[in-house]
Amino acid sequence: MRKIIIVSFVIFNAVLLLAQPESISKYNVVWKSPSTDASGQMPLGNGDIAAGVYAIENDALNLLLSKNDAFTYNGDIFKTGRVRIEISPNPFAPGKKFKQILDMQTGSIRIETDGVEIRVWADANRPVYHIQVEADDKIDVTAEPEFWKRTDGSPWNITNEPIENPTQDVLVERKNSIVWYFAVGDRSVYPTEMKFYGVEEMIHDYPDPYRFNTFGNLLESPDMTHNGGLNSGTRAGSRFLITHCHLLKESNLTEKDIKHTVTRRTVEHLWRKITMCSAT
Repeated sequence: MRKIIIVSFVIFNAVLLLAQPESISKYNVVWKSPSTDASGQMPLGNGDIAAGVYAIENDALNLLLSKNDAFTYNGDIFKTGRVRIEISPNPFAPGKKFKQILDMQTGSIRIETDGVEIRVWADANRPVYHIQVEADDKIDVTAEPEFWKRTDGSPWNITNEPIENPTQDVLVERKNSIVWYFAVGDRSVYPTEMKFYGVEEMIHDYPDPYRFNTFGNLLESPDMTHNGGLNSGTRAGSRFLITHCHLLKESNLTEKDIKHTVTRRTVEHLWRKITMCSAT
């Protein structure tokens, strides 16, 4: 009897495994036309990083990037940036064949157009996005980071402390890669919040998650060259890596070292960590 049960169990599990791809794939989301603006995003992520992926008609492919610990000084979570990928000839031109698929089985987004196929997915074990562009003929591809003026839209609601303008993103170009990052600096609402809730004695027991928080992205491609703030190349296929990096609380820095900016030492630390994240 035991043998029958074991065999039946193995067969039953094998049937489940064979049926799984079909059962998951039926929930795929399929779009037959590009988006008109950023509201037409498909979500993608791995539990740590996330991106809204959208192709604009007659324009470009965009990835709006975020990370679950990209905290500002008051606990808001900033978007870490956006990457714009332009392809010429433009596969998103009006009237061209277009299909965008949120593939549940592979956890990826596929875009199929006339002669061009794009695949975007998040690495399961690292904070890395992969963007792969394949074409039947040679194409021109450029990838460029975009960021905007940071504003503080969430004043503290428990104090009368003045609100300073937030720091802005910093762009660093090195080797064949582009890094841009945001540094909170020597600011944090954490001590004030802890005192407000009457638990200030716990401040030293739990690290401040906001002060000196620094987060950023690295954009690189083994198939492209860096030129003036963007990566570009002409070929039938291109690959990109977008790496998110988070450097929480440089506790050994003093106010003299850092005041709403990042020192050279912190930049080096960030670069080393971001390179380790992207290493295959």
